[in-house]
Amino acid sequence: MALRCPACQTISPDWSDFCLHCGRNFTGSDREQAIEVNETCIDCGADVPLGSNGCASCGSTVVRCMDSGTALRVSLIAKLLALIPGIFNFFGLGHLYLGKYRKAFMFLLASIALRLANERWVAPGGIPNAEMVWLGASLLVFIYQLWDVYRITDREILGR
Repeated sequence: MALRCPACQTISPDWSDFCLHCGRNFTGSDREQAIEVNETCIDCGADVPLGSNGCASCGSTVVRCMDSGTALRVSLIAKLLALIPGIFNFFGLGHLYLGKYRKAFMFLLASIALRLANERWVAPGGIPNAEMVWLGASLLVFIYQLWDVYRITDREILGR
């Protein structure tokens, strides 16, 4: 259930005493006109109750109550955390910042694997042409994780 503010028409959770947008105090008559509000999960399309932090169907983190300035800041920070450490083969920080922990863990494992492969096989006297294979693998992981952070921020946070 949710409350619609008579002053600004913003929807607030039914447990709130004041409007989340304009701060108007909810009265008893406002509470009598409570409405059922569900949002749709971006990932799976299931109904998500207002005020919940995630989808019960797929476990996706739901980002809400973000104005455009905050959304742009979160998007920029996540993209920079994917780009700058990624240049140095340290992947997954953008996903970690966005709360995508499974993907962040997988990218951090890829970082460790690439680091170990570099020390073991690319070192002088190692396998011939291993440096080219290592550079190619590093570049592929870097591009994929950067693309994925851009996709997540543009779709979930900026709503594009």
